Amino acid sequence: MELQNSREYKAVQELERALNDMGWSPKRFAESTRFYHRTLQQELMRTIVAVIRMVGDDSYRTDLRNQASHELCKRIIDSGVLDDIYLPFI
Repeated sequence: MELQNSREYKAVQELERALNDMGWSPKRFAESTRFYHRTLQQELMRTIVAVIRMVGDDSYRTDLRNQASHELCKRIIDSGVLDDIYLPFI
């Protein structure tokens, strides 16, 4: 399946539109996830870990706008906290 036709890609496009709004609040977004079903909270964390691994990878392209995010993710990866992490889908 081509990435652009996947539901994940379409979900990211919707999130992109929301993030592009000047009123976006990361804190409100995080607080809102408390209302997710517990299984979906776990799936969200699995997704966040996947993003951290991608952004922290040496092959990830950066510029001044996202260099700090890359360095943060790289530090998280280098710390080893993700090495033995297991977040099951239950």
